[in-house]
Amino acid sequence: MSKSFTEVGEVDPTVDRHIKIIATIGPSSRSVEVVRGMVRSGVDGFRLNFSHGTLEEKEEEIEVIRDVEREEGHPLPIIGDLQGPAVRLGEFEPVSLSRGSTFTLSRDGSEGIPVPYDDFFKLVERGDMVLFEGGRIAARTLEAAGGKVVAEALVEGTLKPRKTVAIRGKEFDLPSITEKDGRDLEFAMKEDLEYIALSFTRSKEDVKELRDRLEEADSGSWIIAKIETIPGVENVDSIAEEADALLVARGDLGAKFPLETIPTLQMRIIEAAIRHGKPSIVATQLLDSMMENPIPTRSEVVDVYTAVRDGADALLLTGETAIGRHPVESAEWTNRIASYSERGYGPRRLAEGDTVYDRFALGVVELAEAIDAKIAAYTRGGFTARRLSRYRPRIPLNVFAPTLETLRKVALLWGARPAALVKGEVDLKGLADIAVENGIADKGDRLVLVRGRLEETTDVVRIEIL
Repeated sequence: MSKSFTEVGEVDPTVDRHIKIIATIGPSSRSVEVVRGMVRSGVDGFRLNFSHGTLEEKEEEIEVIRDVEREEGHPLPIIGDLQGPAVRLGEFEPVSLSRGSTFTLSRDGSEGIPVPYDDFFKLVERGDMVLFEGGRIAARTLEAAGGKVVAEALVEGTLKPRKTVAIRGKEFDLPSITEKDGRDLEFAMKEDLEYIALSFTRSKEDVKELRDRLEEADSGSWIIAKIETIPGVENVDSIAEEADALLVARGDLGAKFPLETIPTLQMRIIEAAIRHGKPSIVATQLLDSMMENPIPTRSEVVDVYTAVRDGADALLLTGETAIGRHPVESAEWTNRIASYSERGYGPRRLAEGDTVYDRFALGVVELAEAIDAKIAAYTRGGFTARRLSRYRPRIPLNVFAPTLETLRKVALLWGARPAALVKGEVDLKGLADIAVENGIADKGDRLVLVRGRLEETTDVVRIEIL
């Protein structure tokens, strides 16, 4: 009836960290040795950043992740992160800036640094603050006319090609999914990636457009809406209703909003996700100093702690693991900090849910906690696991599914433990037997068994005392 997870290894039953860790793959980490090291250090899934590199490189990275998945025995979900409609610098040799120095931006690069987007020059005005690379470099506009901008650097740094450009407090009117995104999406669907991240999400209509493309291609990928624009923050609740997950993209949020507001925005986005029963991910500069150094700063430790205590489902390392000097150490430190941060933490349950299936799932969690039982949940597409995770169970949430694809999806849900692949349909008594076979439960344990009779439902429960 069941198939042990040993085809891709077995889940370690001693792992008790609830929040998940995602690492971005890049030049520093695309080898089997480094990916294996990050998984052994606590990484639960990986992100491919389509803003950089070639599709051939992405194909190689996917192959490495799948090889390590089989070797290490962890279902490893992959996020395909679309570049989105960002304005970026063109191609040029890196330019070093000192504070107070001036430089020129132009449409074609004939004078100074190229910004090959008409919308930038239509929107920028004298006195605007222009931010590059997610706010790493800030400049004040001194002149803006005729497709040329003269700006004064407010900080020291190096401008590099293909980095993002933003104007604080303003938004570019660009399509939700670009031609490049379309090509990358086709690749992601061909490779059966579990998640697609939609950059610069502004409204639920943006999510619907991507959903239509996925459904037309018969893809089951879940959509992560990246909240990093002014409209995205304003529409976060309606976006959360439509998307499968939200991502707090702090880099571009910091380019659109005053930096001192970012902690409040982070909490607002996470709470919107929890209210609507969707997972949330916190990203950008979590352990930024580890791009160069082997240990994090004290403030970075506090930042990770805060994300855990805010209630996020996952932490996403970006440059730390993609291009940093210490990708494995970055994963290890994130694991250590997150695990310690959960000690004594009682996560919040913000809402009981809108549907009878949501309320049923809440009842299952409260029942299991009341009798000190483990949960064994069977889910076809991951929806039952997502409902249960929403209510932040304080007892083990073991998930069984008929496909590896579903186990990979639930691997990024707070507290969910992908337990075993199950062949065909299974009743609740059979699910208890499978839990015992796979070392999830033993004699004397209490199990609360749950599943849905129909797709996307959660409506059957049973208590089993072994």
